Amino acid sequence: MAQNNLARNLVDQPLEKEIPRVKPRVRVRAKAKVRLRVSGLEKALITGCSVVLCILMVAVISSKIALSNSQHSLQQLDNRIERLHNSNTNLRQQMGELQSSSRLQKVAKQNGMSLHNGNIRNVTK
Repeated sequence: MAQNNLARNLVDQPLEKEIPRVKPRVRVRAKAKVRLRVSGLEKALITGCSVVLCILMVAVISSKIALSNSQHSLQQLDNRIERLHNSNTNLRQQMGELQSSSRLQKVAKQNGMSLHNGNIRNVTK
């Protein structure tokens, strides 16, 4: 074929069909799920921690119950102390009324006694 160095007019010529470029297929390997194996030491640690956690939960609950019972007992003792304090106050008031000089004079007159101020001695503790 003779070659000539003449330029061709590509505009006038029909375009050759472009061959679509096909991307090379890349094989994607499906990754199997990787399971980590649990060793015996890890199993023992998990079991031990679970047991300790359960023991601590039981200890917390029992201590809360004991605290509640102690508070109930304390409240009962406070109520009893308050009742005894009120009773003591009432008894002291009655004692003061019974020891008053007007009452003593009244009892002396009922029994036919007389009160002479010269014969009275005050005794204090």
